[in-house]
Amino acid sequence: GTIVRRHRIPLPPPHEDQFYTIDHFNINIEVIFYARKYKIIDCDQFTKNFLRKMGVRLNPPTGRPDDPYTKERQKILDSMKPLRPYERIDTLKQFLEHDGHVLRFFCVWDDPESMFHDPRELVLHYYLSDDTIDIKEIIPVNSGRDAVPLFLRRDKLPKYAPTGLYQPGMITSRTVLNVFGKLVGNRGRYILDNRKTGAVHQEFYRDSDLKIGAVINVWGRKIILCDCDEFTKEYYRTKYGI
Repeated sequence: GTIVRRHRIPLPPPHEDQFYTIDHFNINIEVIFYARKYKIIDCDQFTKNFLRKMGVRLNPPTGRPDDPYTKERQKILDSMKPLRPYERIDTLKQFLEHDGHVLRFFCVWDDPESMFHDPRELVLHYYLSDDTIDIKEIIPVNSGRDAVPLFLRRDKLPKYAPTGLYQPGMITSRTVLNVFGKLVGNRGRYILDNRKTGAVHQEFYRDSDLKIGAVINVWGRKIILCDCDEFTKEYYRTKYGI
């Protein structure tokens, strides 16, 4: 609340018969109100202009004194170390910039194992918000094929590894270490390995890998990108100059 209400404040002894005026105020000085000492560290721009017009030479601003409690709390926080080295993966900026932006390619998959050896028409969607891909198949009328919801569900599409496709479970976003093993009461203690020792790194298809005429590997199936829509063309003109 209000420490001192609005009124004329007398000067400290031995001049208690006089009152504070504008001449007693400046930056980086101390004033005493009823035996309490206050230090003026700065003022707003209107006050500075007013004092300069009055002919007062302003002192340079001073810093705010440190709070002992805040310093002690910060010292405690700096000394604390997290038990698990969490990683901060910020994907919010990409999501906010590209939410709803989808690249669309028209593709063909020439299935060599098909009975009639006919090409399959596909539509590939690349979601710029999270770099995921899904593929839908265009099934002609009276083609005799069963309609399926998706040819490939929405997810990040890995590139072909040099030794083939990785087995399920080999690609993880976290590497977990068993610290004690079974030395302490047959109970393991696990922490995250921030160095990712032994982690298997795999590259995924990005927008820079997709272009007309390119052949991508969708889990062992060769898909040819034949065309794209106008939004996709404008996107590649603007970002890559293609």
